[in-house]
Amino acid sequence: MKVIDKTKILLDLSLQPVSNRFLSHNSNKSVPHYPMKLILDKETGAIRLEKPFPVEDVKPRYDWLTCFEPEDHLDNLVKKIINLPNINNNSVIAGYSFKDDSTLDRLKAKGYLNQWRIDSKKDLGVMDTCAGVETFQSMFNVAKAKQIQQRLGYADIMIVRHVVEHAYDLHQFVDAIATLINAKGYIIWELPDCERSLNTGDCTTIWEEHVHYFTSFTFKQMLENYGFTIIDYESMPYPLENSIIAITQKHKQSKSNPLQNKNAVKKECERAYHFAQKINERKTVIQSILKKFKETKGPIAIFGAGHLTVAFISIMEVDDMIDFVIDDNPNKNGMIMPIGDINIVGSDSLYTEDIKMCLLGLNPQNQSKVMEKHNRFIKHGGVFHSIFPGTHLALEDID
Repeated sequence: MKVIDKTKILLDLSLQPVSNRFLSHNSNKSVPHYPMKLILDKETGAIRLEKPFPVEDVKPRYDWLTCFEPEDHLDNLVKKIINLPNINNNSVIAGYSFKDDSTLDRLKAKGYLNQWRIDSKKDLGVMDTCAGVETFQSMFNVAKAKQIQQRLGYADIMIVRHVVEHAYDLHQFVDAIATLINAKGYIIWELPDCERSLNTGDCTTIWEEHVHYFTSFTFKQMLENYGFTIIDYESMPYPLENSIIAITQKHKQSKSNPLQNKNAVKKECERAYHFAQKINERKTVIQSILKKFKETKGPIAIFGAGHLTVAFISIMEVDDMIDFVIDDNPNKNGMIMPIGDINIVGSDSLYTEDIKMCLLGLNPQNQSKVMEKHNRFIKHGGVFHSIFPGTHLALEDID
């Protein structure tokens, strides 16, 4: 009997670095690199990493590394939560990780005091203070969820913000979350909507910490296939990437097998193929633009020493064209990027090093602030361009 392969290698990015592994100048360590391939599930249109990086290597080495998730929509989300059927001030509201604290705090301020959150040390046995959701997911499973439920009780609402995309074993993770809520309970899922990045060929959406790259359709389809009833579903607009927010309940009956929307799946597959093609096309264009600029006008820097910049430099293969990376975070300043042995310097180098072009590798939400602060750079002939396609001052739009 012939076995039909349901997946296809979408992109083979060869070896990619662990993007949080900044090095000091006197370090004798090296940055781990692992093969990175994106896989397309042709039956669902969903995209994921073929083989995630080892958790132990992805785990941050510094306690000063932080992550920021979009929160402008949280007040409205809290209003939705407290208006859900059968939810009142006595309801038990729970969170999965530190990413849920800001939502729990908003609910607490409105009198919803009956709360708990998974304790990474007590419940998951994670003792390393540098560890984050990449480590939590590796220790969280149905058996652990049952232990947590026995210790803390069932939740009426479980908040799970920006972690499901990190799950190495997606089915196990989702089932474990569902174990924590009562029969009529709600799960609030939030995660990045990759649709815009896939449409524009934005390579910075690819990150070794994100195993899954959902769109509004593929995540909704996953929820239905895994046996959830969707109560509310939307994609909130943000400058970098939108946020999918889904409010779900478990099916009262056994898990159903909803009919596949073949046209929608076909559209997602086409989007995936377009993304792969666009990545390769952009690589050629960007290398040409930067090479020409560097040869004719002068040095190039990138503002923002984060994983977005690492992905851009590494996937676009432009490390030899970047003179240094700018970041005013005192912890990063003076260190070396995980790609290309590129120095991280302060923003004063925009003026002292005669930089002619500064690429903006930080969240588009903050790019205008950087440009306003460094208007003197522009007045002296310097130019800013964004590494994100389709945004203001996108690099491809250069004259």
